[in-house]
Amino acid sequence: MKKYIVIICALLFLGGCHEDFLTEEAFSNLTPLNFYKTEADAKAALTSVYNTMLAQNGWGRQVWLAAEYPGEASWPNNSGEAWRTELDRYTWTTSSTGFSQVWGQLYIMINRANTLLFYIDQVNFSTADLKEQITGETRFLRGLAYLYLIRFFDHVPYMTEENLDELYPSNAGTDDLVWDLIIDDFTYAKSVLKPKNTGADNGRATAGAAHTMLVKAYTTLGGKPWYRSEYWSLAATEATAIMNNSEYGYDLEDDYGNVFLLSHEHGPEYIFSLECESTIGCGRDYPTFTGIRNGDQIKLGGWSSLISSVYFFNTMNSADKRREKTFVLSYNGYANPANLYTYPGNITLPHFNKFIDMTDIKATGTADYAMNLPIARFSDVLMMQSEAENEANGPSETALIGINVVRERAGLSLFDPADFTKDALRDSIIQERTWEFCEEGQAYFDLKRMDKIIERITPLGFIPTEKHYVFPIPQEEMDANPNLVQNEPYR
Repeated sequence: MKKYIVIICALLFLGGCHEDFLTEEAFSNLTPLNFYKTEADAKAALTSVYNTMLAQNGWGRQVWLAAEYPGEASWPNNSGEAWRTELDRYTWTTSSTGFSQVWGQLYIMINRANTLLFYIDQVNFSTADLKEQITGETRFLRGLAYLYLIRFFDHVPYMTEENLDELYPSNAGTDDLVWDLIIDDFTYAKSVLKPKNTGADNGRATAGAAHTMLVKAYTTLGGKPWYRSEYWSLAATEATAIMNNSEYGYDLEDDYGNVFLLSHEHGPEYIFSLECESTIGCGRDYPTFTGIRNGDQIKLGGWSSLISSVYFFNTMNSADKRREKTFVLSYNGYANPANLYTYPGNITLPHFNKFIDMTDIKATGTADYAMNLPIARFSDVLMMQSEAENEANGPSETALIGINVVRERAGLSLFDPADFTKDALRDSIIQERTWEFCEEGQAYFDLKRMDKIIERITPLGFIPTEKHYVFPIPQEEMDANPNLVQNEPYR
């Protein structure tokens, strides 16, 4: 996939009119009508869908930050655009800039997927398996974009290959359509994609990734604001199936720190990531963004733009084996290795360490690092198994299977079901998820689903309310589309 994601500039198309009498032959320009002919065309179109993820308004920056800054672990250190602080302090408005960027980028991803799905039948494939593979990956990516949209905004327009021409789609009454599409897309992808990839195909969607995101959809439906309790048992069953699937081959890394090393980016814990690579236009700036400003920590310097809160730093037990990779505790300077930096000490604020790998040295600019962003890894499946089983049936030995595997790797004591009520285990699960997945862009979804925003953010000195359990429909979109309905708390 590192080779596969080289930027391809063809296919920036949205669907247009399809009536025969409006069709003309095009000899010098690419259009959807003359482009989708060969397998190479279809592969290029699929690459263009993957590439939307890498953009700054996608997982390359804004999608990641939108899910991370509202959590209790991270804060923006008063740096950069105002939207970051608004997310951190729960003071956002309908006009906060990042919402329109996230919304727009995710719909670009959906539109590209829809266009490929619309025209794929006119491509001449050498085998039906290749067509199925490309369709499965495309539907996985569309399902992923919709899953993020609906978790952020709740009520979003339903756009598929059948309604490419609709200029002003509504988000009223679309919830079930969107959820059915998400589940259908992941279910289809799970049924046709390979259990795992190897070699140059590493990084592309797999059946295991689709299965995992299906469980993610089920847990979302079980929690706030959907509260469809029947999905908890489905989530528990499917998470267990992933854990027991030998073809997927998932397992935890023995050492938590290995998860975030370039040398292990497709190791046993990997399920799906945003794939990055230096020197070919596919790098990103996670090390720069989270690295220490003026700290001689990495090759091209850091910005301290996403760092840990002191509060969160102090929550992690010093015996937790994740602590050394989660936080910067000490290091010798990159350019001046005789200089020792420590926190607490001559590092004045706690910083995250997950995206810092001293072998990541090929970058030619601050946004050209090869460090990937994890979107799903096996510990998430384990944690979802425990959450879903607890919500479906309460605390039990079965409900503790997943979380205890995660805690065992962290060197922490194992939980006993006799010590928990359902509510108490829910509290322990979100705390464990915060320790395990901080900095990875899961925080807002966890707080929202478990109805924990007010409870866990208020002690930080901010004042979240019920309206903050959903993002507003971006004002720019409301102004441009008369058929959009603003989410009720923001009307």
